[in-house]
Order: sequence, then structure tokens, then C-alpha cells
Amino acid sequence: MTKKKWAKPMILLCIFLILVILYLALRSKNQQEEEAENAGIPILEMDSDSVTEVSFQINGEQVQFAKEEDTWVNTNQSDFPVNQDKLIDLVADLTDTEADRVLSDVENLSEYGLEEPANTIVLKNADGEEKELLVGSQNQGTGSYYLCLGANTSTVYVTDTDVSGNLPSNIMELAQSDSYPEISSTNVLEMRVDKSEGSYDLVKNEETTDWEVTGEDGTVYSAEYQTARSLASTLSDISYASLVDYNAEDMSLYGLNNPAASVYVKYEEEVEQEESDSSSSSSDSSAVSSSSSEEEPEMVEKEVTLYIGNQDTDGNYYVRLDGSSQVNTVSADTISTILDSDSISYWDTSIGYEYVKNMKSIQVTYQGEMKTIERTAEETEDEEGNTEETVTYTSGETTLDSDKVETFLSGMVSITAQSKDPDLTTTQDPEISITVVAENQTFTVTYAPYDSNFYLAIDSEGRPGLVNKNDVNEMIEEYSAIWS
Repeated sequence: MTKKKWAKPMILLCIFLILVILYLALRSKNQQEEEAENAGIPILEMDSDSVTEVSFQINGEQVQFAKEEDTWVNTNQSDFPVNQDKLIDLVADLTDTEADRVLSDVENLSEYGLEEPANTIVLKNADGEEKELLVGSQNQGTGSYYLCLGANTSTVYVTDTDVSGNLPSNIMELAQSDSYPEISSTNVLEMRVDKSEGSYDLVKNEETTDWEVTGEDGTVYSAEYQTARSLASTLSDISYASLVDYNAEDMSLYGLNNPAASVYVKYEEEVEQEESDSSSSSSDSSAVSSSSSEEEPEMVEKEVTLYIGNQDTDGNYYVRLDGSSQVNTVSADTISTILDSDSISYWDTSIGYEYVKNMKSIQVTYQGEMKTIERTAEETEDEEGNTEETVTYTSGETTLDSDKVETFLSGMVSITAQSKDPDLTTTQDPEISITVVAENQTFTVTYAPYDSNFYLAIDSEGRPGLVNKNDVNEMIEEYSAIWS
């Protein structure tokens, strides 16, 4: 290519690059000008970190807070537990308030609600500088708010920030409430609810992790695993709706002198391990780390008791932690789960034995005839050392069809009650009775006609429950098929 052929494209490329650079520079300048135009106008011109005192009105009463050695305190109530984070954020919000417009030479403050301000906020910093901020009314047309400084009431600031709305409506909003412990629902060991009627106690079996429930009569029954886990989740996730009284002297005001219920939770918590000495050699640290990763974490048992009182006007319940004088509220949905339940609510819905592999024999009485099925399991080992289990079922001298027997057993253990109630009864005799002999226990389950839809079953722990009639009839058919 000759010089004439490539010179023109190069010139055009250079022009294009110059135009791009000019465009980017112009756009950047416009953005800077736009940001400058949109920048808020500072009002208080104070650094929030330098503020040492702040006061404002709550429901017409002036409250004041002062910083003492980097800690905020309520100067009106020295024992008031100030929530440090909330007050720090509040001061930052006040000092960061900016105006969108400024109205100068204002003569009639009443037009802006500043002759009788909705609130008066005073801030003082470490240098002794004091700023008074008057909060006026809201412009109903634009939605903006009016503010002015006490030292210069002829200048009114117009802002979109609702300063009054950012202030607490109740002093308790700035109080530090008791912390409900952080509990993992999987680490809950026991849950006990004591109340005037229907007290219950749920305890986790440490070996099987199954739950057991005890009612007021002291009888221990197996509990429905998912229902117990649901309560554990509820008690682990309790959160306060609000703090009502940080130092209640008269608990009767909240029904906590004679609580509607007390809730006791025992749980485990992992012990935090101390970091290894930084001076240890890298090889030693690696060895310790490897060893620690293989060990089970150290757990320590802890407990907490929550007392439940009356309901407030919003339906929330007053609560108090054991050992505390603070009164908080918890939502009705959470507390109702606890109060509306009793031990029967947690009864296991299963009817019979669930672990077929542990059965040794089973006796079935149906239509007045009793038959016994023996279960025999033999293990054999092949040349490669693999173990295989062979199961046979017999009745007397007769070897039974294993598939038919296991179909019956599968149907038997899968039957669950739609409901259980100790007051359920029937005048009918059992249609079928099943006695299971296992390695460590023997129990009997009976099924008697109840009505057109249900059988009344007496489960392996003696609890009556209603079972779908179709499920029982199907189980009877599967049992009859064994002998056909």
C-alpha cells in the first residue's frame, strides 16, 4: 500500500479518537456540574463523632443524652440502658440532614410551622459549640419539611428528610433490651412448659435423638419428631417486638407476678476454642489443626427460662427472662404455639413397630384365629468378604412367601393415626390384634371398628387413635394373602 492510500484512514482515525476524548471530557464535566447542582446544603455543619450531647422531645417531654468516656448515657435517668448503636445512628442522621433549598429573609415563621416548632433538637460538641434545630411543618403540596436554626430564624431550610419521623416515638426505642440467647434448634435437649392446665415436658433421647413427651400425669410417651422440632425452632428463634419497661418494679402490671406460663429450654452450646500460640512452629500448628479437625467440638449445657404474662393492646404478650427486671413483648403467633399446646399435641402419630429388622416374631389374631410368624435372619460372607443377609419367615413347619410377609409388615408399620385422644372409646371388639416380639420389647396393637370411616387403634404405647378404615382393610388383605 502506498503512503497516499493509508495516510487518509490514519488521519480519520486520529480525528475520531480526538472526538471521543473530547466527548468523554465534556460528559465528565457535565456530570460534575450536575452533582454540584444536586449536592445537598448542609444545615448543622457538625461532625457526628464530635457530638457529646443531644436533646429532643418525645411526646412533649425533653430528653437528653450525654457522652461519657465514649458511652452515651441518659442524663435524666442514669440507670437507663442506652442502646449505643441506635443513639449513634440517630446523631449521625441528625448531623447528616441536608436541605434542598434555602429560603432567606423569612419574617413569618408560622407559615412554616416554626413559630411553635414540632420539636426542638439541641446538639453540642466537645468544643462547646451548640446548635439548636427547630423542626417545622410539612408542605402538603410538595411533601417537603421546614427546618431552621435557633440562632438564625430568618433562614428556613427545605428538605425531603422527615426529621421528626426519624426521632423515636417512645423512649424505650432507645433502650438496650435483654438479649434472648442464640440457640441452634438442633442443639435443644429439653423444652418444658408449665401452665395452669396442660403442662408438658419434651426431652430428646441422646442416643436415638428421638423425642419423648411427658404430660401432667407423669406418663412418658414417644413424641412426633417433626412437631417437637417445630417447637424447638420456635423457641430458638424468639425475637422481641418491643421493650416495654427496662426496670419493672410492679410485675402485676404485665401479668408477670403470676405468669400464664413459664418456658424452660435446656440446650447445648459449642465452646469456643482458643487460638493456638502464634509462636508455635508451623509444623506444630499444622499437627494441632489436623488433630482438632478430627475431634468432636466441646459442648456445654445451658438453660434459659422465659415467663409469659398478659397481652397488650396489640395482642402481643409481655415476657420476662428469669433473673431480669426487663419486660419485653413477643408476637401472639409465637406465644400461641406454646400456650395452645399440651402433651397430646406432641404424641407420635405412628401406631406400631417401625423397625422391621429388629423383629423376632409376630402374632396376629384375626377372626378369632391366632397365627405366629417367625422371622429368621442369617448372614453369609462371600469370598471377597462381603456380607449378605438372608431373611426367611416361617409359621410352624411352613415356610412363607417372604415377599407377601414383607408387604404385610410394610403396610403394618406405615399406618399412622389421623388423631389421637385419650378419651376415644368404642364398644366394638378388636377385629385384628397384632403382637410384635422384638429384641428388647414386646407390644400389642389392636384395631376395632369405630364408624364408617375409621378404626379405633390402640397403639403400642396404649394410646387410642383414629385410623383410616381403608388403610386397615388393605393391611388385612395383605395379611390374608400370606395364607392364600
